[in-house]
Amino acid sequence: MKLKEIKSKVKKALDNLYEKDCFIIKKKLCERCINHRFAIHLEKQNFGDGYYIDCEYNKSHLGKATDLKKVSSINGNYIDIIVTKRDGNYVNDLVCFEVKKWNNYHGRKKDRSNLKILTGGANQANNMGFGYDYGFYIILGKKKEETKIEIYSNGNLFQDSGFLV
Repeated sequence: MKLKEIKSKVKKALDNLYEKDCFIIKKKLCERCINHRFAIHLEKQNFGDGYYIDCEYNKSHLGKATDLKKVSSINGNYIDIIVTKRDGNYVNDLVCFEVKKWNNYHGRKKDRSNLKILTGGANQANNMGFGYDYGFYIILGKKKEETKIEIYSNGNLFQDSGFLV
């Protein structure tokens, strides 16, 4: 799936989140609650046959083994939201998301580093079971217009697009 199509789906999901679930953003509910609602809106965008949207995903698949997803912590990492086929083949990992609220954004170096690794930085994909085509770092604003987005691909910051228009 091309980035333009993915960005369109993410934009529509964010539009719906702010339109239908603005209460949970304005009332500063926890990020897990907001991410769950965002994931529901993403799921409605139909990423294609066999793709699932999962929250707080913490497993990695290496060959036939399933283990904790260890990106930057030996104790495992939880990825906020992923789009994957759940078939254990990292080639079918499409998109991963790290999502933060405006009031919990402090440069989040670890999240950016994780997105670089998850999208194949330093050949991590082949060695660690990660191969997401794209990683989105989303900082949700109080209002939709204040939302900031960075997009990662091939282990690098690919695009700092602000809000997707």
